[in-house]
Amino acid sequence: MFEKRQIPMIFWATALVSTSWLACSRGDSEGQQGDAGRPSGQPGASSSHSGGPGGGRPAAAVPVEVAKVERRSISSYIETNGILEAENEVDLVARITAPVVDLKVEEGMQVDKGQILARLDDSELRAQVEISRATLQEAEQVFGRAESLKENQLISPEEYDQVVTRLDTARAQSESDRIQLGYTEIRAPFAGLVVTRHIHYAEQVNAGMPLFRISDFNPLLCPIQIPERDIPKVEVGQPAYLTLEAWPGERFPAKVLRVRPVVDSATGTVRVTLEVETRGRLRPGMFARAFVQTETRSGAMVVPRSALSLESIGDTVYVAEGDTASRREVQLGFKEGDFVEVLSGVSEGEEIVVVGQDGLSDGTPIQILSGLGEDNASKPQDAASGAGLQSASDNIPRGPEGRPDFSQMTPEQLERAKEIMRTRGLSEEQIEERIGGAGGQAAQKPK
Repeated sequence: MFEKRQIPMIFWATALVSTSWLACSRGDSEGQQGDAGRPSGQPGASSSHSGGPGGGRPAAAVPVEVAKVERRSISSYIETNGILEAENEVDLVARITAPVVDLKVEEGMQVDKGQILARLDDSELRAQVEISRATLQEAEQVFGRAESLKENQLISPEEYDQVVTRLDTARAQSESDRIQLGYTEIRAPFAGLVVTRHIHYAEQVNAGMPLFRISDFNPLLCPIQIPERDIPKVEVGQPAYLTLEAWPGERFPAKVLRVRPVVDSATGTVRVTLEVETRGRLRPGMFARAFVQTETRSGAMVVPRSALSLESIGDTVYVAEGDTASRREVQLGFKEGDFVEVLSGVSEGEEIVVVGQDGLSDGTPIQILSGLGEDNASKPQDAASGAGLQSASDNIPRGPEGRPDFSQMTPEQLERAKEIMRTRGLSEEQIEERIGGAGGQAAQKPK
């Protein structure tokens, strides 16, 4: 009974599965034939074809941030490097040979002019001073008697001259011993900081041995070298500023203190010394970027430096025209901090893309994120600018969308491209990644 019933159940289950598979296969075939007979974009068309080229679906808008072209004052600068140094810095050395018996200060302490820093053993010198004082008293008494004898003509001129000489010698010796005794007290020659303490307690020091280094940190100086062609642009009192890695985004005011009157024949540069406001934070030996202001233009059209497209060797920006991006070649003027002057190519009040422009081409649909462009333009960036590079020649290989084709550039054009990317804030790794991704690395390898 069991075997007779089981066989029909297996048969029906197998038949049901076969029928379902045939129905699914027939439906898929009919669906493919139906989609093939309909034009793309019509109801019932396969969704996998509607988004392809020519499918009729508009390209997605690229989100961007914008900032308006505005007018403001902007300055040009001579940009260079320098090492901060103190105007007053000196190594105090021992003037006598004696052991150290007292240390009054340590490194980093502020001292006043004339303050005692250390004492040397003075016992021998004090005894010598007493001897000299007694010798001087005796010489003064002999001189007094000689004066009386001279008035009565009871002493010869030769003897009188000898008495005067002994008195002068005694006075000189007494003064010399007093000065030597003063050398046992090491005093600060000016107000400043104790930079280095070379000696230790009970150490025997010899004449000429360094004891302390004292430095005055306010003001600090920053010697720089400028090309001789820029000599007419620099004069004493001219404003400048410094930037340092320790305080990114902050400017330390400075001014031209001295201009050396001769040109270094070996380098073709002139030494210019800047006086810097330390604000209590700068130290000698710090590396600084120096910017000497040479000219200021009022009412110049400026845009944020971030608006310059990094994918163009020439100076290019994208202007928001409605819902699309318009590519503009611009001519640049002065560059200062976060902003750059635009001499031509845009108009006052136009909206310039400051974020997202590297993925754009001429006519790309865009979506403006309101209110973010101004915030982005006001963010502090690297203040290293100066006169900057002039607009590059646009006679370079370009791809179908107008972007530079690094793989077709000459070595000179590639170096120019790298230099422009450096001025716009890209690191060496980012530059190599951008150029290498476009086939530029292959173009630079020796064949």
